[in-house]
Amino acid sequence: MRDITIGQYYPSESVIHSLDPRTKLMGTFLFIVTLFITKNPWWYIPSFILVLAVYRLAKVPFGYLLKGLRGIIILLIFTLFFRMTITSGEVFARLWIFEFTWEGLRVAIRMTSRIALMIVSASLLSYTSTPRMLADGLERSCRFLEKMHVSVHEMALIVMIAFRFIPVMIEEMNDLMDAQASRGVEFKHCSVAKKCKNIYSVLVPLFLSTVRRSSDLAMAMEARGYRGEGPTTKMYPLVYTKADRIAYGFMILYFLVIVAVRVRFG
Repeated sequence: MRDITIGQYYPSESVIHSLDPRTKLMGTFLFIVTLFITKNPWWYIPSFILVLAVYRLAKVPFGYLLKGLRGIIILLIFTLFFRMTITSGEVFARLWIFEFTWEGLRVAIRMTSRIALMIVSASLLSYTSTPRMLADGLERSCRFLEKMHVSVHEMALIVMIAFRFIPVMIEEMNDLMDAQASRGVEFKHCSVAKKCKNIYSVLVPLFLSTVRRSSDLAMAMEARGYRGEGPTTKMYPLVYTKADRIAYGFMILYFLVIVAVRVRFG
């Protein structure tokens, strides 16, 4: 639980932090799109180098990048193992009833690389933008949906509240686990069945606490007259700067290069 990075903000004075949230949202979106455009696993190496460079510009420690990956390490191992075994092709190794193929290895590397790079890019977006900034950026970016009678403001508010609740729930989960451990409940050195039984003593109070917290939040919003409809104003309106225009230029150039590589080399 301590390795979950989505929703956590890392305060720093950097160029990436100062960018408009719309710029960072678009950059993350284009980066994820390019991950699905490229088919050759070797092209994920430049993508990873680009992520490292952006982390460096954001002045976010490299350990935070690894922290985000530790939370999904089981998913990555599961994806890598089963993609190598269920994909037909030339077999290069056997383990019990499983056959590992070269084609499966290429597919597994491609899929795990995509998942890992998507997680670290989304984590970077969270590290460099507060929930309020992300909600404002999402609302401004999706304003065109209002013509289709989509409540963009309420959608952005839901995203902001969800991001704010993630670190709160993680902290409360850790407190509950520490409290149960002090009472003799074992979470580490026991069987899987015992772990599932013990974690039940944590999930029930966590669920009740979440429901109570959401009810208190709803009553507080109603008491302050929030209705979620009509025009709204911002204390800090979003304004593009020169740095944002330069960032958009780099993003478009990177996207065009990836598309050209995909067309040229496949």
